[in-house]
Amino acid sequence: MLNVYLVIVGALAATQVAGFPGGAPRSACASMAPIHMLFGAQEDAVPFTLTISSTQANSVSPITVTLQSTGEADFRGYMIQARSGTNTTGIGSFSAEGSQGKTMDCPGGTANAVTHSSRMRRKNETFLWTPPADFKGQVTMKATVVVGFRTFYTDLISAPITIV
Repeated sequence: MLNVYLVIVGALAATQVAGFPGGAPRSACASMAPIHMLFGAQEDAVPFTLTISSTQANSVSPITVTLQSTGEADFRGYMIQARSGTNTTGIGSFSAEGSQGKTMDCPGGTANAVTHSSRMRRKNETFLWTPPADFKGQVTMKATVVVGFRTFYTDLISAPITIV
């Protein structure tokens, strides 16, 4: 009986530790939270920045979005979306060409989020983001960054971008 218990516990632990090395799951689109069960987001200073190439954009001029370490820390996973206000839906579209990431289709859009494609350690990632043609107003980039299974940061926010 003890052997059966150990096999079941071992199998459950393996599924919780395995994570998502190929990118965030679609189920994370709204919350952008890692599914790390017993562990919560870090509350100390975030060792990463989320920068944008311009604070003004339009649907024909993509902007560059960069997730970067501010020091020695590197990261293995991430998810980035552009959001308007308190909306939990990503808007616009990303291009992951030239990065180590990939786009993902969250509800309500196509390529409206970007995530890691492997758990390779990295110090920065850069993407292009294009606003939707039918949107005017303000958005911010929002990121979740995973350093390791027990260490992750949520609600990393860029400067506001005004879409004209």
